[in-house]
Amino acid sequence: MPSIFCRFSAAFVFMLLFASLHAQNAIKVFTDGPVDRAMMIQQLNYVDHIIDPATAQVHVFIARQSLGSRGLIYKYSLTGKGDLEGNQLAFDLMCDNNMTGIEIDQAIISRLELGLAGLLAGTVYAPHIGIEIGEEMVSKVAVPDSLDTDEDAPEEFDWNNWIFEVFGNLRYRTESFRTNFDLNTGLRIDRSTPELRIRIDPRYSYFTQTVTTTDEDGEPVDNTSFRERIAIWASVVKSIGDHWSVGLFTSAEHHSFINVDLGTWLAPAIEYSFFSYDEVPFKEFTAAYRIGWVHNRYLEETVFLETQESLGRHLLDIDLRLRQKWGNLFTGISAGAYLNDIDMNRFSFDARCDVRVLKGLSINVGGSYEIINDQINLPRGEASLEEILLGQTQLATNFQADLRFGLSYTFGSPFNNVVNTRL
Repeated sequence: MPSIFCRFSAAFVFMLLFASLHAQNAIKVFTDGPVDRAMMIQQLNYVDHIIDPATAQVHVFIARQSLGSRGLIYKYSLTGKGDLEGNQLAFDLMCDNNMTGIEIDQAIISRLELGLAGLLAGTVYAPHIGIEIGEEMVSKVAVPDSLDTDEDAPEEFDWNNWIFEVFGNLRYRTESFRTNFDLNTGLRIDRSTPELRIRIDPRYSYFTQTVTTTDEDGEPVDNTSFRERIAIWASVVKSIGDHWSVGLFTSAEHHSFINVDLGTWLAPAIEYSFFSYDEVPFKEFTAAYRIGWVHNRYLEETVFLETQESLGRHLLDIDLRLRQKWGNLFTGISAGAYLNDIDMNRFSFDARCDVRVLKGLSINVGGSYEIINDQINLPRGEASLEEILLGQTQLATNFQADLRFGLSYTFGSPFNNVVNTRL
């Protein structure tokens, strides 16, 4: 079936007729969200696209959220400012997973265009707004889908909310003394309803690297390393009201890099959302707890003299995500430990933010810190220099940290209505 947008845009050819307005009276619009700015400026060339939200008459905020069908939902919030204070409009746009990037961009802009008309319908700008309906679509617009009696239309197979996605990528790179080969394949299976979500995710990855050196006689020597991972993750999550969810998680994997020949994990889980799940596109604050059983069979004997073992393990995750007009914020805390020895634990903190501080100035800061005391799978003995340089095995560490910082400052002409992609 055609997407919601395709039906809508085919039926409505929307035009904002501001030609009679003097340029200084054009609506000043600031748009914040995942939109192709060049395309937007070209198609919405009757408004002034402002680079500073403080001077805008209309602040457009668009938040993106993934759907269980692998599609996307875009949440629009249009707010009037200044002489348009008090005018607000909110609506959604759904894009299915068959739409290309340019189709999604066109859908976002066309729906924004219609939203601007709705926002301005009760203002002094209303007389300058017009909507045209294509003649060839009038009859289709007048007849709802539920009344469509076209008996010749082919029946679509009912997938009952199941979504399947097969993917794979291969990369080969070579130079005089180094050759890399990287293969990743997998399958995503997802069934999402308001009450239940089922996910199955098998993966396979293989990486090999060959570095050519010379021996003491000057003869070339190939040093080859490889990493292989075969894994499958599965989960079933049941909704319980607007704030609670329960689930069951399981996985099995072979991972040569971390010395695991076969590792299995089974754990029930419970999650509480401090905000209603309906508010996820704009704000999300959750606490999730898992407790379960781990069984590992190792490729090599570990530092604890184990070739296989079974252990209990529990995990607590607390995450906060905010998507607001001032910017985006994420912060997460994760803590886990093995039940037989609380000293075998791991704690991590992760934070990222992209915030508009003041006129023209934005900063993005991110970082994480992880305390690691649970590397039960490390192979016994010391890694060779070759294994370290080629990244062939996991190394012992009791922490991991990173820090990122950036800023941007935009100033100059308040209007940005020109698209010029020339050399």
